[in-house]
Amino acid sequence: MSAVLDRNGRPMRLVAAINTTPVTDATAKRLPVCNHGNDVVDIAEYMVTEMKRNPFTEQGKKMTEANAYDIAKEMDEWNALPWYARLGGPPDYTGIAMGKKAAAYTIWAERVGPGRPWDHKPILAERLRKQQIFRRGWQRYGNDDYFYDIWSNIHYGYVGAACGFSLGELLGGAGLAQAGSDIGRDLAKPRFPRIQHHPENGNWANALDDVPDHISIKLGVALYKQAKPATLTVAILLKAIVGVPTPWGSGDDIAKRTHQCS
Repeated sequence: MSAVLDRNGRPMRLVAAINTTPVTDATAKRLPVCNHGNDVVDIAEYMVTEMKRNPFTEQGKKMTEANAYDIAKEMDEWNALPWYARLGGPPDYTGIAMGKKAAAYTIWAERVGPGRPWDHKPILAERLRKQQIFRRGWQRYGNDDYFYDIWSNIHYGYVGAACGFSLGELLGGAGLAQAGSDIGRDLAKPRFPRIQHHPENGNWANALDDVPDHISIKLGVALYKQAKPATLTVAILLKAIVGVPTPWGSGDDIAKRTHQCS
């Protein structure tokens, strides 16, 4: 088709209007065109691979087994033993459960801690910078931008739930980890340590975390309930993030905004 050019020879887009009254200004208008791609799609593909794989790693399997320990089941099995096998009394099942839970917490902290294999924030930052699409941490999908912080927190919630941790454990653990990070940062400056307090997140441990992180972790847990690793797809993940209302946080601490083409 023929192009409409401006005085400098650049193509212009025509804006058509259907109206019942005459339009007095019929001149062609040049509109800004956004060249930003849907960069979020590539990120979602990578994260879905991580979310489907990590529950079945060696560490994931160990945590799942530890979290699955059931005191009531163990007691039922002991009570079903012959009388002579029960003469010495039952094992300390409560102590065993506590030990297994402590082991699960230790493995989880090692996996998701700063700079560890399941801390995707620095991994994504490096990938996005190499592709020259970091854009201060914001990537586009459709009409919105998403801050790259959300992805590792969604993974945290999804994989944590897959490995048997409860929502309360995951949120509280994230809050305590954030408080530790905030304190460490302030001491390094040095300045008096300060911690966050977001009562909208819930109880005291939950309130220590960023609001966007809190929302992202809950989204990850909800995703696990909706789609187990065998059925999780990129489309499901993308639909989930689109469903989170803007601004995905509060005040200046947000993770979703209307796309800014700059």
